[in-house]
Amino acid sequence: MDNGEIILQEWPSIADERGKEAGSVSGGFPHLDGVPCWRDLKDEKRRQSAVILGCTKIEGRLSVLCVKRSTCMRRHAGQLAFPGGAREPEDKTPLETALRECHEELGIPPGKFSMEGMLPREYAYSSDFVIYPFFAQVDFDEIRRYIRPDPVELESAFLVCIDRLRMPPELFWGRSEDRTFMYPVFRTDGKRVIWGATARILWRFLRGLKKQNGVVPCL
Repeated sequence: MDNGEIILQEWPSIADERGKEAGSVSGGFPHLDGVPCWRDLKDEKRRQSAVILGCTKIEGRLSVLCVKRSTCMRRHAGQLAFPGGAREPEDKTPLETALRECHEELGIPPGKFSMEGMLPREYAYSSDFVIYPFFAQVDFDEIRRYIRPDPVELESAFLVCIDRLRMPPELFWGRSEDRTFMYPVFRTDGKRVIWGATARILWRFLRGLKKQNGVVPCL
């Protein structure tokens, strides 16, 4: 592995590799103090969703799990994102939404994540979603054991080396309806960029890491 690489590992989606283990969630959800219930969150004007930043170490290098959405998806087609998705009626909390969606997309059981915290909510202006991000640690061996990207929703899943991302990122101005906003862009390689709400979440997370001297709790 080249020390200059940003993408440390990648798993393409393969239809016949999806097994029954990626079906319904079993074993419950890990606990995190202070997570609100969906019923207590007043975002009636926006669609509600949640994502998870799964942090792991590969050869001693801190990385975060990302996905590339299928080009056939109705929203955010082909974009780089964190595992997660929209709230379903059975979800009690944003954390359950994030972990359930991650399991459906990647096959990783919720119990394999050790939850560390919740980041401030973010907005996807183009699709009118409010996003509740969580971060967690997950063992790299567990990722390799379970990960099977859903070929319907995803093109691939991959690990981004955190210390190779440019900080501060490139900054651009965008406009949505009657508002103007600044958004960061992270370049992972010559073909792919992280932008939009995902980049804003990542930027906030990386600034927090810098304040902690690059240490994610327990990693």
